[in-house]
Amino acid sequence: MKTAAAAILVLLLVVNAQAYEHWNNERHSALLPDESIAIRVESPSGQNLENYLLFSGDGIEERPMVAIPDGPSTVTATMPGPISDSRRCGFRLIRNGELDLMPVRLADGAAPVPSDLTLLESDPVGDELYGYQNLDLVASHVGLSEARLYGALTNAGGGFPTSQMLTFFGYVLAIADPALAAPDTVFLLMHTLNQPGIITPGLYKATGPETGDLVWLGDVVTEEYPATNQLVISCALADLVADPYFASWYDTSDPAIGLAALTQRITLLGGVDQADESPGGTCWLRGCSIEPFVNQLPTLSDLTFEGTGPGAFARVDYSDANGHCPVVCEVSFDGGEPVAMLPQTLDYGAPVTYATEAGIEPLASGVWTTAVARFSDNASDFIELAATNTGVDEDGHRPVQGLALSIERNPTSTSAIIEFAMPAQGHLRVDVFDVSGRVLRTLVDRVVGTEAGTLSWDGRDEAGAAVSSGIYFLKASALGQSATKKLVLAK
Repeated sequence: MKTAAAAILVLLLVVNAQAYEHWNNERHSALLPDESIAIRVESPSGQNLENYLLFSGDGIEERPMVAIPDGPSTVTATMPGPISDSRRCGFRLIRNGELDLMPVRLADGAAPVPSDLTLLESDPVGDELYGYQNLDLVASHVGLSEARLYGALTNAGGGFPTSQMLTFFGYVLAIADPALAAPDTVFLLMHTLNQPGIITPGLYKATGPETGDLVWLGDVVTEEYPATNQLVISCALADLVADPYFASWYDTSDPAIGLAALTQRITLLGGVDQADESPGGTCWLRGCSIEPFVNQLPTLSDLTFEGTGPGAFARVDYSDANGHCPVVCEVSFDGGEPVAMLPQTLDYGAPVTYATEAGIEPLASGVWTTAVARFSDNASDFIELAATNTGVDEDGHRPVQGLALSIERNPTSTSAIIEFAMPAQGHLRVDVFDVSGRVLRTLVDRVVGTEAGTLSWDGRDEAGAAVSSGIYFLKASALGQSATKKLVLAK
């Protein structure tokens, strides 16, 4: 008897073979006034691209994600927040009809029903080739727990029999390396005839079209749901990963599989014929879970202004103990219309610097007195930080620029040359910090006049010991202002 492999090898040719990571830098807000949270990720967007947020709710729900100015390619949507239990979520990306999916991860130890699984793809009714209602796929779903991979096949009716007279049926969830356009080896979760010595239900590796090309890898567990015309089939992930070929391409740091569903008609004379298929897509087996939290308001620090004319911009450091991203992030000058500030990094487990575009007014002209940065992580509670520009130039109207700090040759492998500028005489301190916030060296700590000056750091700490290659920070403090710069030491 021929096996399912011949039909599956053709089917998986159309599975999306993109192998790069999607949905980077997931971050979220605190609870908004309607008890939802805003989810943001970096994902391709634009013409012929659709992004969806998926989340556990009444079954698995999904909402369209829209592009916003935030990170380099940010899309966002809201979902109900985690109130008393965790909220699990996932993502769907459709590009020119091709699918990338991160299913909503199942709770560890769960015994899922079909509504707990994430829709992989819908399938037209009536496109089955041989007139069998039970072989007519109308949808396929997928789910993942810590230990098992689940699939659900939905048909047009008739249950999921494995035989009818001398005709036999197969219901299959097929897996392949998503990086290959034409895989010669696939993995099959098969619910089919139980005929020991010929074929039995199970998890198989298929390397060709004959029975001898099937390698049994493990058991599958199946359960039928007649009320919804669904069959749930699952296997142990350990059985897949234990196979050397599967392990050779399965990237545990960003696991992805090509996934598709199909049905088969099997006859003694005709062998295996594919009856219906779902083209499927690339399924990314990561998880995203947001736990309930007691919100702590974020803080702002170091509202500073750098550059002049068309190069002038404002910056401020945002910190949030919960790791929440803000939904309001702006600065206004002298009570005028607020100007957006955008994050310069997207890891909210650490302070994030926000900055305006360069050359905005009134920074470009320099004519302003008071600036107020205003942020909120929940659209209800707002934090503000103000700065006053009091210097006046010889024309009597343009504020003198504040404390400034810059680094030449950054990254550097030897000594760092540091330039500073003081708007007025005052006490200046410049320190070198490591990434943990520990002061390694104080470069200057004295009164300095209204001047520009130059310092150097030779890559040594206060005791004279050479520090290792890595990221360091220089912070200048004077006249109630501060300026911070990142320095990369690459020896």
